[in-house]
Amino acid sequence: MKELTYEKHQARYIGQDMMEYCAAAKFEDLPAEVVTRAKHIVMDDIACTLAGAKTRHMFENGLEYLAERTPGVIAPLGCTVKTRASMAAFLNAFHAQTHDFNDGLNNSGMLGGAYHPSRTVVSVALAVGEELHSSGKDILLAVVLGVEAAARMRNPSQKNFVADTYSAAVTAAKLMGADAKQMRAACALAAYTGPETVGKKLEYTAKDAGHKAAGPTCNPLAYAYIARSGIEAAEMAMLGFEGPVIDDNNAIASRYYTCGLGKDFQCMDMYFKPWPCCRKTHGAIDAALSLRNEHGIKAEDIKKIDIYQQTTGMYVNTPIAADMDINFGGQFSLQYTVTCVFLDGNVELKHYRWPDRKAPQRYVDFAKKITVHPDNGLDGYNAISPNHGIVEVELNDGRVFSMYCKYPLGSEPNALTEAQRIEKLRLCAEDLTEAQKDELINRILTLDQLEAM
Repeated sequence: MKELTYEKHQARYIGQDMMEYCAAAKFEDLPAEVVTRAKHIVMDDIACTLAGAKTRHMFENGLEYLAERTPGVIAPLGCTVKTRASMAAFLNAFHAQTHDFNDGLNNSGMLGGAYHPSRTVVSVALAVGEELHSSGKDILLAVVLGVEAAARMRNPSQKNFVADTYSAAVTAAKLMGADAKQMRAACALAAYTGPETVGKKLEYTAKDAGHKAAGPTCNPLAYAYIARSGIEAAEMAMLGFEGPVIDDNNAIASRYYTCGLGKDFQCMDMYFKPWPCCRKTHGAIDAALSLRNEHGIKAEDIKKIDIYQQTTGMYVNTPIAADMDINFGGQFSLQYTVTCVFLDGNVELKHYRWPDRKAPQRYVDFAKKITVHPDNGLDGYNAISPNHGIVEVELNDGRVFSMYCKYPLGSEPNALTEAQRIEKLRLCAEDLTEAQKDELINRILTLDQLEAM
C-alpha cells in the first residue's frame, strides 16, 4: 500500500511530532527574518507590559505583595519587588494583558489556536531566561517555539486557553533543556493545572457597581495563571512528573497542524497594534482618523456618526455609561474609541487612565451620537484584514462624509514599520529616561548577541 504523504495545508494532528521538533530545534535553524520578528515580538510585549504595570500602579498596588511571599532574584517588568521566575511571569502576563494592546496571530484563533501568544510566551521566556542565565539566542528560540505551539494548536471546541497553556509550557521547557518526553509532560501538566475559562466579554466580568474592579482583573488574571502554571509544569516535568495522558482522542488533545513545521514559521503571521484596544475597533478608528484629518471635522460640528461593522465583530458594540469601568470596557467599545478620535485626535493609553476608571462626562455625552450597525456585506471580504469597517459622519449643516478603511494600520499590507514599533515602546516606557529607553531598545535589537541574561 502506498504511504500517504501530506502537502502544505493538509492537517496532521500528531502532538508527538510537535514535541520532538520543539525539543530538537536550534537557533541556527531560524532564518534571519524570523530572528528579527522574534525581537519585535519581545519588544512589543515589553511595551505592553510596561504600559500595564504603569496603569495598575496608578489605581492600586497591583499584585506585587504576592511576589513578596516568594522572594527571588527576578524583577517583573515595571516593578521593584524581586521574586522567582514563576511569579515574575505571573506579574508580567497580568500587566501585559491589562490593555488590549498585544500583538496577535492573524488566523490561528479561529482554528483553536491562540489569539495573542506573546502575553504568555514572552512573559515566560524573559522570567525563566533571566533565572537560568540563558543566552539571548536561547530566549529568542524559545519565543519562536512558544508561538509555534500557540499558533498550530487545532482545538475544535474553540477553547483557546489550551493553546496559550501549551505555549507557556513549551517556552519554559525549551529554556530548561527538555527532551521530547519532558516537553510533552510539561504540556500535559500545564493543561491539567491551568485555568479552563478565559472570559473577555463584559457579561463575564461582573460589571455591576458592586464589582467594579472585576472587568479589568479577571481577564488578565487568567493569562497570569497560564504563564505561571506553564513554568511550574515544566519544572515538574524536568523532575520526572509525567502528568495525565494526552493524545489525539483526549479532551485536552495535543493536536497540532505540523505541515511546514520548521519552514513556515507562525510568528511571521503576526501583527502589532498601534492602538491600546481590541483589534476589532481598529478599522473604525483608522477610518475616523482619516475623516477627521482629511476634512478638518471638529467634534462640535458633528450631528451623528454611523459605524458599519462586520457581524463577527459586533462584540465591540459597547455603549459607554458614566459608571462604566472604562479601563476595561472602553477597550471593547467602538463608541468610546471613535469618541476619543474626534475629541482628541487619537486613541491613547491616557483614555484608559481616568481617575476612578470613569470616562469624563463629555466623552459619555459624545458617544451617544454614535450608532453601530452590523453589516454582513463586510463579512468574508478582505480576508487579509478582517477588521475593516465604514464610518459615516453627518454634520450639523447637513453635509455627510463617509470613509471605508480596508487595511487599518497594523494589519497587512499596512503593518507597523520597525520605527513605529520602536516608537510604541518609547511611548509605553514612559517612566524611563530617554537614555534608558535607548539602552532598552538596543538591548532588544541585539538580543542574539547577549551571552547571558
